[in-house]
Amino acid sequence: MSTNKTDVVGEYLREVELRLSGLPLLQRRELLADLETHIETARVERDIQSEGEMIEVLERLGSPEVVAAAAYEEGGPDRTPPQPDSRPPWGRWLIGVAILVVVLFVCGLLLSLFFIGGESASHGPAPEVTAPVTPTATN
Repeated sequence: MSTNKTDVVGEYLREVELRLSGLPLLQRRELLADLETHIETARVERDIQSEGEMIEVLERLGSPEVVAAAAYEEGGPDRTPPQPDSRPPWGRWLIGVAILVVVLFVCGLLLSLFFIGGESASHGPAPEVTAPVTPTATN
């Protein structure tokens, strides 16, 4: 089998595995092993030589979504496929960066107020405070 055919089968199996993440590990491994065996048997029996022929075999099996859905149905009513995150993958990063920018801005503002607010209005040194001198009585 050439590298291209192996890549097509490997990618197919990876896609199926990603969609089976809600199933127990042993059940996932068993299903993937069965799929791999079925694909290899079809390759040998049909003497598949091209990537196109291998793609036809994979299409007959069904898309990774269909295969995973069937596995979840077989697993029972309490097994449902995990729902994909509807947010774009960069969305979480964007929110994090926005929060970081706001926090840094507020910290910078507070620091500048602290340092600027500590100086007097004349920007000169603070006046010295001396105690008043009181006359003392001498005898």
